[in-house]
Amino acid sequence: MPNGYITQCPNLNRTCPTCSDFLSLVQGIMDLQELLAKMTAKLNYAETRLSQLENCHCEKTCQVSGLLYRDQDSWVDGDHCRNCTCKSGAVECRRMSCPPLNCSPDSLPVHIAGQCCKVCRPKCIYGGKVLAEGQRILTKSCRECRGGVLVKITEACPTLNCSEKDHILPENQCCRVCRGHNFCAEGPKCGENSECKNWNTKATCECKNGYISVQGDSAYCEDIDECAAKMHYCHANTVCVNLPGLYRCDCVPGYIRVDDFSCTDKEIKALSD
Repeated sequence: MPNGYITQCPNLNRTCPTCSDFLSLVQGIMDLQELLAKMTAKLNYAETRLSQLENCHCEKTCQVSGLLYRDQDSWVDGDHCRNCTCKSGAVECRRMSCPPLNCSPDSLPVHIAGQCCKVCRPKCIYGGKVLAEGQRILTKSCRECRGGVLVKITEACPTLNCSEKDHILPENQCCRVCRGHNFCAEGPKCGENSECKNWNTKATCECKNGYISVQGDSAYCEDIDECAAKMHYCHANTVCVNLPGLYRCDCVPGYIRVDDFSCTDKEIKALSD
């Protein structure tokens, strides 16, 4: 080493930091300290919110047709004429209870668009034929029963894509359709426990197996309690349990199942084996 010189960088493989490098390092440390302060503030806020949420009750909601309902919220399911409630995340629906109708001799119970329960409306009589509100009859012209009066209808019938021998006139309508027409596609409106049956000239609602019509209207049906009505085949050593649309035979404690309707004592079964 020459006299009068001091070596600042003994390691020649390393570049010595300049003043600019030093200032950059200081700025980096200050930025990190600022970021740490912000993260600490956010962490403190999150801990505060978490402690608040620990005191909250988490409720399960129900989502139906894109709408969100809170627990115990109720709404009307108009498509199926039911009252529905959100209970702990599960939707429970019950059919609307319609009051019994006592129509006068000059009126009949009918379904009105937008209403779930039938209403009494004046009937029409033509040539001994009784028509309810909305029903039609074809004479020299088409007429519809409205408010107890047959009103002339001027609507044009659609062109049919079938031969004339396959034309049929639907019940209580004026326009002919082709044989095999799907009447269920245009009505009637059947409830969740009934199904539409297509006939030659009309469609009707019929209760599903295990259900019975409400007030004689098969569009709305309710479950038959086979156990209470003694309409079951549960044999001895079983208990009848009613289910929606059907029933089940449970074994009495101490007995084992033989088939869907019978149970036997375990000891007897073992001896027979």
